[in-house]
Amino acid sequence: MSKQTLRPPAAEDSRVDLLSLLTRFQPYLRDIAGVSLLALALMTLVALSLPHLAGGLLLRWAETLRRFFGWGSFWFVLVFGLLGFWALKRRAEGESPTGRFWLRLFALEVAAFASLALLAVAGGLDPARAEVGLDGGRVGWGLGELLSLLLGPLGVPLVLGALLGGIFLIAVITASGLPWRAVRHSGARAASRFVEEAPVVIEAPLQGAASTQPAAAAPRKLALPPQFRKSFRIENEERLPSEPLERDPRLPALDMLVNEQANRPDERHINQTAGLIEKTLAEFGIPARVVGFRVGPTVTQFAVEPGYVEKESNSENGDAARQKVRVAQISALGRDLTLALAAERLRIEAPVPGRPYVGIEVPNARATIVRLRPMLESEAFYKVNSPLAVALGRDVSGAPYIADLARMPHLLIAGTTGSGKSVCLAALTTCLVMNNTPEDLRLVMIDPKMVELVRFNGLPHLYGKVETEIQRILGVLHWTVAEMDRRYKVLESSHSRNIDSYNRKIRRRRGEQPLPHIVVIIDELADLMMSVPDQTEHTLVRLAQMARATGIHLVVATQRPSIEVVTGLIKANFPARIAFTVASSVDSRVILDTVGAELLLGHGDMLFLPPEASGPARLQGVMVSDSEVERTINFWQRTWTEAAQPGDETPPWEETIAQEHALAEKDDLVEQAITIVQNSQRASASMLQRKLRIGYPRAARLMDELEELGVIGPSQGGGREREVLIAPDDALDEGF
Repeated sequence: MSKQTLRPPAAEDSRVDLLSLLTRFQPYLRDIAGVSLLALALMTLVALSLPHLAGGLLLRWAETLRRFFGWGSFWFVLVFGLLGFWALKRRAEGESPTGRFWLRLFALEVAAFASLALLAVAGGLDPARAEVGLDGGRVGWGLGELLSLLLGPLGVPLVLGALLGGIFLIAVITASGLPWRAVRHSGARAASRFVEEAPVVIEAPLQGAASTQPAAAAPRKLALPPQFRKSFRIENEERLPSEPLERDPRLPALDMLVNEQANRPDERHINQTAGLIEKTLAEFGIPARVVGFRVGPTVTQFAVEPGYVEKESNSENGDAARQKVRVAQISALGRDLTLALAAERLRIEAPVPGRPYVGIEVPNARATIVRLRPMLESEAFYKVNSPLAVALGRDVSGAPYIADLARMPHLLIAGTTGSGKSVCLAALTTCLVMNNTPEDLRLVMIDPKMVELVRFNGLPHLYGKVETEIQRILGVLHWTVAEMDRRYKVLESSHSRNIDSYNRKIRRRRGEQPLPHIVVIIDELADLMMSVPDQTEHTLVRLAQMARATGIHLVVATQRPSIEVVTGLIKANFPARIAFTVASSVDSRVILDTVGAELLLGHGDMLFLPPEASGPARLQGVMVSDSEVERTINFWQRTWTEAAQPGDETPPWEETIAQEHALAEKDDLVEQAITIVQNSQRASASMLQRKLRIGYPRAARLMDELEELGVIGPSQGGGREREVLIAPDDALDEGF
């Protein structure tokens, strides 16, 4: 009884374990089948072609195929290979076999058996040759013999050959999926199945982009009316990368950066989307025509040309008047187009600057990643010809977009968490250090969040380390203002207009070092504006107004583009701005003065507003991985240390921070006391009592603090006044 009661649970547990094991490996069954079929095809090919290399079971397998199928054994290599590739391809695309697939598979089998019969007929239907694995083997000889009995011996050479040849040709055409219309009109170009609409724009696809983001939902199969069917074609011409110019041997090689891979857009999906756009607009009474498209990394921009509507005329003859469709009518249908296209988000650019059409930007089924290396190798990057050139990304046509930080001259970046701000800062920094030595470029990095920019610690271009504490950050900003004032004095003494003219003069002299450009990068402005808004705004505005000529540039990012953070003064002095995905149209207006940033897709999708442009340009930002950043930092640490020119270990703002710290511990009246002593050139406790209206103990402590600061001399005793060590016209340090 105990055995009978214990067996069923044990058997049930084993079945459950087997079922769970199969369930665990179920997502990989198609991959395993595909790889196994490809391996079987390769082993079969080796066994059939080089039997002396095969042995054991593989040799018996090859002999069996030879005996039954003869020279047609190589069909198994083709079938196994095609099935293996099909399994892997369908696994990647997530599709299931259709009726057309099974029809092609059946046609391929018919072609295979017809070829076996043809080989047997060509060999004279000799059973001896079939037995040793020649011609069509046993199967081919059997098929040929069966047909010869039906047709007679005289019809075999001609009728059987023609019949089997025709069957073989038809089966091959069906299996390959070639259109019969193209076969009938051989030599001429196959006509489009959408014959009502002639192709108007041929757009070359973006080459060199790889997709790693999750694919969107597959496009729907639409049965569009003939008047809305499109027949755009995507040319397969390859854009060969231009040969990069010679780089400075001191700079890192571009090989340490990741390259892009090609990803061809879906031509059928583009035609369906274009036709659906025309159909949706027509349903709302707006005649329009899609005249072209531009394929970008993230979106495809369709060029929509507004049509004309007939209006009743008030004239006596009653002729209808034609009126152009207003652009605002198309822009107002943004949500309806989003619904019709089943798109995540859709943006309408009405009109496209410099183009006679409205741009409707539809997300691609597969987004692509833009890498830094192809941008640095592009001709557009070399045309900028500036040490502060930065690769921002690719536009909606896939072309590289290069900007010059020296012409901006400051950059403001905004976007929600996870939209791509920190990645943009990392790409911008990597682009700068890939093209500048620490002698030509120095970086000042401020990261109150303490997570994003700290990975650049140790870079020789960096002054000190990345600052994360609020009080030290204020000292860094004050030092930057003092450095700007010092550089203005240097430019004035050399009669130079800006840093470029000064460095040209210095390079003609020996023994003098040119001034490096300084880029100040702040990752989160909101934290500073919440803690010390007055000092932060005053310092940033002064730097933005005056620092350009001295070679100091600001790059400021924030995730809160509100009017409390991006104030009017800050916004007015940052003409170049980048907006990633924001929460609302209000935030988009704050950063760009227009809506549109709330419709972006995230993950590096951005709008860039150049200083000289009237409207923003949509770009897919550059992606730089952590490994690329690490390789770049390691290169500079290794080469710059070997050159015996390490970066500054002590940041230059330590003295400024120490002075501010010492002043913070002093009496709040010490600044007024310094001013009184400097102007009157007299120093005594009784004078400070009268001037500041304080008691003697506090006045005595102020005298001691002035002595520690070096403003007055030591006590001379007898109630005599102390010596004043500063003149009335002496300029005080930044710390006082």
